[in-house]
Amino acid sequence: MQSPWGTIYSDADLCVYRRSREPKKKILATLATMGPALNTAPISWQEIKDIAPIARQGAAEQLLHIWTRQKYRIDPEALWGDEIEYTLINVDAKASKATLLLSQENVLRQYEKRCAKENDKSWNAVSFQPEWGRYMIEATPAKPYGGEITALLKVENNMRLRRDLIRQCLLPNQHPVTLSVLPGLGTRGLFTASEPDERFSGNAPDGRVYHPSTRYIMATENLATRRQGRFECHIPVFRDKLTEQPFYDENVSYEYASQQLPPADPKEGYIYLDCPELGMGCCCIQVTMQTPNEPEARWLHDQLMVLGPLMLALTAATPIYKGYLVDTDTRWGYISASLDDRTTEELATIPPRYSWNRTYISSEKPLDVESKTSSQPIDERLKQSLLAGGMDEPLAHHFATVLSRDPIIVSREDIEQFDASDTGLFDMLYNSVWQHVRLKPPLCNSGPGWRVEFRPMEVQLTDHDNAAFSIFIYLLSRAITAFHLSLYIPIDKLSDSMERAQKRNAALDQKIWFRRTGWSAAKQQPHTCETCTSNCCMRQKIDTLRDSEEAGYESSAQYALLSMDEIVNGENSEVPSGFPGLINIVWAYLQYMDTPLRERKRLKPYLDVISKRASGELPTPAQWMRSVVMAHPEYRRDSRVGDKIRFDLLQEIISMGE
Repeated sequence: MQSPWGTIYSDADLCVYRRSREPKKKILATLATMGPALNTAPISWQEIKDIAPIARQGAAEQLLHIWTRQKYRIDPEALWGDEIEYTLINVDAKASKATLLLSQENVLRQYEKRCAKENDKSWNAVSFQPEWGRYMIEATPAKPYGGEITALLKVENNMRLRRDLIRQCLLPNQHPVTLSVLPGLGTRGLFTASEPDERFSGNAPDGRVYHPSTRYIMATENLATRRQGRFECHIPVFRDKLTEQPFYDENVSYEYASQQLPPADPKEGYIYLDCPELGMGCCCIQVTMQTPNEPEARWLHDQLMVLGPLMLALTAATPIYKGYLVDTDTRWGYISASLDDRTTEELATIPPRYSWNRTYISSEKPLDVESKTSSQPIDERLKQSLLAGGMDEPLAHHFATVLSRDPIIVSREDIEQFDASDTGLFDMLYNSVWQHVRLKPPLCNSGPGWRVEFRPMEVQLTDHDNAAFSIFIYLLSRAITAFHLSLYIPIDKLSDSMERAQKRNAALDQKIWFRRTGWSAAKQQPHTCETCTSNCCMRQKIDTLRDSEEAGYESSAQYALLSMDEIVNGENSEVPSGFPGLINIVWAYLQYMDTPLRERKRLKPYLDVISKRASGELPTPAQWMRSVVMAHPEYRRDSRVGDKIRFDLLQEIISMGE
């Protein structure tokens, strides 16, 4: 979306910049140019592959220009924001059926009209943007949140306002839900047109389900063309007592006319997804935080990388695909597959472009944490160019890996009218590689500063839970920078943890790699609390633990497989070098910052959500949805989640959200 400052921002960045007083840009007029600006229409992959090396070099030159101008920039204000993607649902109570509502344009049109009324404060407190699917709405706060506790306590209200305003644009039987993916996506008759009299069969052809902008169409086509083969994704089915043995899913995914072909090689025990739309239509929640400067952004980026598997497991919300219970709990692997443009030859040598990070970028990173086995593409020519321009090795290496990918969407004019002082090519290439944490350089002097975007979390079913995870990530990021916490683990162990985090019931059953010793590098002196609480003097505990490590109380391993409960709530207190828990570190930070007891009490319900998810006292959305399905009278223990079961499940989800 084009900001009033003339610079393109994406995702949660839409709320992390200083808003001007100019009228909002007309949304519907800019739908064809969502994301970084294109001078003209994007070109096909056949044309792109001829100019890809030139595009990559141009992106590197623009990056170097940006970095040279902004590397010493300071932004002391701790601004941050969240982005939530909503799914629009149409409920037919008589037929006991819930379908996806293709009403994105209608919602955005009404939003634009209401925002034009300057005295309408509610509508001007939020920002709506289109997303890939016509049944999706992306929403952020209109202005960034501040770092004060009073601002944190307004997050849930803003999320509730966004949901309410979207609902006002719909009919009484239509609802916005915060759902990772509709459980029946891929089955027949799952879409409802926005207008009742629109000629529409319910089995939407290509161009009707996803947003009709040239950008989305060309990006989807170019990903497929570069892949040089048909799209296939296989999800392990959850095997219940009466699940077919052997189990083969040879059904095409209805609603899409792109393939409609049975699987070339059916896999026993797997559900078959045959079109990328089934992954691109997933929803999530992302949080973007501004840091004071470039070094702190890079440090925070690296620590958040380690937290990705934990937060993916705790927010797991995708246990049903294509009308079946599956044996995983998250969307991550399937959206990765949907955006995978690798050829058959590349599958074994490079990771997907939608994947977890494989490079740490801080100049302070330990020497022993880089991957010794993980394949990672890199353009050595670009790296040498960045190094020659003054960029340090860790950052140059990172950007040379990201920019080594072929561009997926670009215009010929971007190449023919290249300007190194512009940002379009860099933004285009950089934002078409989707890693679980993203460093965001400031693109102009008047916009936001150095930011870090945290991307792995699944969207939650309620505003309270979405607020809880957003607030927790923000507070934890502040604790990381304030105490200079070092959570580094080897990249290979991070990769293993991301695989573990996607498994069924990972929040309770899996352990992931985490740093047990050497994590506290705090430079601040202990702060004495005036009022004792159950978490009192955790700041002192952090320092005490650091002192005990220095005294020789080392655990058997610097890194260990820990449960989510141990990472969040702390290991057994009787273990001298046991990790005290992220929640306790957050409480220590709040006390260290002299947060009044009254405000800490108001934050407690949000932090309790994370603590209780990790301990198992509260279920993840995936766990809860499985329990609803299995308790339904029409469930036959055969892994199938039929129309009536899905309808009743969605009715409960709608009630929870409202």
